[in-house]
Amino acid sequence: MKKNLLLYLLVVFLIIMNGFFLFQHFGGAHKKDGKRGGPANFIAKQLDFDSSQLKQFEKINQEHQENIRAIIHDIKMSKDMLFDKALNENVDDLEIDAITTQIGNKEKAKDLETVRFFKAIAALCTERQRARFASILKEALHQHGRSGGKGSHGGGPPDRHGPPPK
Repeated sequence: MKKNLLLYLLVVFLIIMNGFFLFQHFGGAHKKDGKRGGPANFIAKQLDFDSSQLKQFEKINQEHQENIRAIIHDIKMSKDMLFDKALNENVDDLEIDAITTQIGNKEKAKDLETVRFFKAIAALCTERQRARFASILKEALHQHGRSGGKGSHGGGPPDRHGPPPK
């Protein structure tokens, strides 16, 4: 009986912890004011937008997010199709090539949408803000290239030139 009681207590504890983490992830304090964190919020704070700029920025950001979500969805669908075809022994290489070309074009569209977004932000900025925005973008680009991973924030190993230290 004691073994079962311990097991039941452990299960209840895990359920409570899962509930806590789900609440933190989907309904935590960061969403109480209706605003999300992330890169867009970081940019708006760093550039110190006035209320008019902030309103325009929020509209531009929302449109950008909708466009990016649609493109990412299309990419996922194309990749699903690609891997479904890859498992089919009778698939023609030209068909695989056509799908990979589609994926490449959608990735290009995603990059172009991101550049359009950055240009729209720059158009909102004053000269001082534009200079700060340029430095934020350069810093983010260098961090992304250094970390080698999407969404990483400098948590990877440092760059090394040459053999590792002994």
